[in-house]
Order: sequence, then C-alpha cells, then structure tokens
Amino acid sequence: MKATFFAAATLLSITTAFAQDNKVQDAILVNNLPNGYGTPSGTLATMNAYDTRYEGTKGSKYFINEWLTGELIFVKENTKAPKTVPLKYDTHTKEVLFKRSVGDSIVVNPNQIKGFIINDTKNNTSYPFVKVEGIRTEGGMVPVCYLMVLYKNKTSLLKYVSKIMQKANYSGAFSVDRRYDAYEDNSEYFIQKPDGSLSRTKLKKSSVIKALDDKKDQLEAYIKKENITFKNEYDLSRVVDYYNSL
Repeated sequence: MKATFFAAATLLSITTAFAQDNKVQDAILVNNLPNGYGTPSGTLATMNAYDTRYEGTKGSKYFINEWLTGELIFVKENTKAPKTVPLKYDTHTKEVLFKRSVGDSIVVNPNQIKGFIINDTKNNTSYPFVKVEGIRTEGGMVPVCYLMVLYKNKTSLLKYVSKIMQKANYSGAFSVDRRYDAYEDNSEYFIQKPDGSLSRTKLKKSSVIKALDDKKDQLEAYIKKENITFKNEYDLSRVVDYYNSL
C-alpha cells in the first residue's frame, strides 16, 4: 500500500510539473505571437492584444489654443469688472473664457457682454468678435454665439468660427488609417446688411451673388474684371467692399 501511494504521489507530482510547464509555454506563445495565433484553446476570447496605434488628438477646440490678452466689451460701459484679461473662445460651446489672476478660468456671462477682442501680439493681429443671438447655421439654430468681424462697413462680412471633431479611423477593412482624433475647421461666413439681417455665404461666386443680388450685374462685372477666384477670405472681403461703394 505504501509503495502504491508513493507511486501515485510521484505521478501526481510529475503531472503537476508538466501542467505548470505547459502554462509557462502557453504564456510564452501568447506574449510573443500575434493575437490569436498559437494561443491555447479557450484563451482567445479573453485575451486581446493592446493596440498602440492611436496617436492622440491633434488640434484644439479653441479658436486659438493659448491664452491671449483680450478685451471684453460690456453691455454696460461703466461696469467695474476687468476689461483687459487673458481670453479664449471655445468653438464647440460658443463660450468666452477668461483666466483669473488666481490661475483658474471661468465662462463669461453672455448677458453681460456684446463682444470681445483677442489680441495676438506675436503676429500683430487683433480678432474682434460680436455677439449674435438666434443665428441659423448649417448645423442648426445657435442660441448665442460670437461672430468674428472680417470686414466692417454698412454691409459687413462676419465669420462663424466653428470646428468639428473627426474621430480616428484605423480599424476595419474600410478604414482610412487615420490614427488620431483631429479638430477640423467647419466655419461659415455671413454677410450682414445695414438692417442687421444676416445671409449665409460661401467662398463661391454664386453664393456671394445670391447674398448681394440687388447689385448682381455690377458685382459680376467687377469679379470678372479683377479675376477674383474666392480662394480666401480676402477675396470675399473685396467683393463686399466693392458692394458698399456702389
């Protein structure tokens, strides 16, 4: 009986050793071969390779990502609140943020301001914004936002600054192998008439003529003479400026 017990115990010990050795070999296979290849039965469903291809987010949801000195234009001109402060404009929430001296930031109450100016001293450029309520964009009605003034006169040119998030797309048979999320420009342009009405327009001749159709013939002749191609905002501003001169 003792010999039999010893033999059984020895066999159990050898079996256990082989089982442990198999586990070690299985682990080596799993950690060194592509996911699913050479894995022991039953482990494929619970083990997934960690995908390191994602590269993070590019761009920023802010008009300009860094804090720049700006000026708040209050509805009440005699307000005691600070006017010159570090500002940012969130193109997603359409909120103006200012950085307080203690280091944190707060959202400016839209009921207290009628616009703001961001000063980019490094590039010697200023960006004035005016508050607009109930504007209809391609994305729908926006209760309150701020439009950047590109050209100001009797008839003005304004820009609805907006960005959208394009998600990473690198998995699946039909992916475009973009391994990062990215904020991309989705801005729109508006022509504001003297009565305050806004007409949405694009960097296209037909769109501008439609918005300023009361002087269609003169504008078409001017665009042809000056060979305006509407490749940028400056071309659009030139047409609006000429419209004001008629």
